[in-house]
Amino acid sequence: MITRILLGIFCFSVIAVFLSACDGAATTPNSNAAAATNSATANANTTADVDKAFKVDFASEPGSIQAGAPVTLAFTVKDKQGAIVRDLPIVHEKPMHLLIVSKDLAEFYHVHPEQSDDGSYRVQHTFPNGGEYKLYADFTPKDSVQVVEQIDVKVGGQERPKEPLIADTNYTKTVSGLKVVMEPEGELKGGAEVMLNFQVFDAASGKPATDLQNYLGELAHFVIISEDMQDFVHAHPMSKGEKMDGMKMDGDSGSEHKADGHEHSTMEGATVKPSASEVAAHTSFPRSGLYKVWGQFQRGGQVITVPFTLKIAEGEKVKAANVPAGFTQVTVAKAGFSPSSVNVKKGEKVALAFYRADAENCGSEVVFASQKITRKLPVGETVLVEFTPTGAGEIAFACGMDMLRGKVVVAGM
Repeated sequence: MITRILLGIFCFSVIAVFLSACDGAATTPNSNAAAATNSATANANTTADVDKAFKVDFASEPGSIQAGAPVTLAFTVKDKQGAIVRDLPIVHEKPMHLLIVSKDLAEFYHVHPEQSDDGSYRVQHTFPNGGEYKLYADFTPKDSVQVVEQIDVKVGGQERPKEPLIADTNYTKTVSGLKVVMEPEGELKGGAEVMLNFQVFDAASGKPATDLQNYLGELAHFVIISEDMQDFVHAHPMSKGEKMDGMKMDGDSGSEHKADGHEHSTMEGATVKPSASEVAAHTSFPRSGLYKVWGQFQRGGQVITVPFTLKIAEGEKVKAANVPAGFTQVTVAKAGFSPSSVNVKKGEKVALAFYRADAENCGSEVVFASQKITRKLPVGETVLVEFTPTGAGEIAFACGMDMLRGKVVVAGM
């Protein structure tokens, strides 16, 4: 077991991408984003659900994407009314993170579109090979949860042979002089939360690599994608000394997180200093099957991407909610709390039964800050919260990362 002197603990907000995404967290595939003629469809609406709070129009310049030729990828974020959303909040030092992944998961690129005068976010990229790729545009609009929009593109030109995805039997990888050892803390099961511990060594000397540098404000970043590309997870770091209780998540207003001497700044160019060689990621895999994990570390100014392929076993059957008489069930899902607002009268006991059916969300606990109540929310368990409000008004509650929010509305007598 890796010694648990964790100088960086990464809490993953699980953004599972399904064919029918939930309202509130746009994670939608787009079968029309690329035409069969090897060209990306300009201004393709990547959001299948027109009721979503945000959507992304995608265009490539030139319209026909060819291997080996530079292309500008443009993303225009629009709100529900169709207005262009400008000035996205800075998250991990960038307003938008773009993950470009080949359909066989053999190619992985992490780039950052920047805002143009017309409000779109643009980045130039050169695809080395022809074939099918998936784009994951990751951003967090103001006063919103994280949004991940996925777009399919077809690249013309010579295609390389497809690489089969095979689960690793050895969790030690060496890339560009960096040896990374991953050790899961617990079983790898679908729907179950797990800690992935990482130790980083200098490959030549075998000694711990204590010269890691912050990359986008953190010691490391991790991206997880399922073999069928439906499930997508992007790291949201929580450093040593920070707690889940009432924690401000990326994209929210609030003070910057600081721990172990590192600035988690939203300004590019945060102080870089030597760091410890052990980090960890708290995450979950939505389903059984094969998943690819890319860990990104920075050393000597170079970003080093280390891939792992994990086989996730079938998870245990989740128990149904068990709600006692007189309690109101509040379901926790990736779309948030449902219902998100509960009405009571002053002097009347609040009796809520929280039920989290899966781990595809960040709701591993619920916090009533004003009541000084925090409850863990294990998957498949019904957790009861009771208290009696003494005055009229609203009593807020949220997940531990303050991404999912709800309220109890207390009416006067």
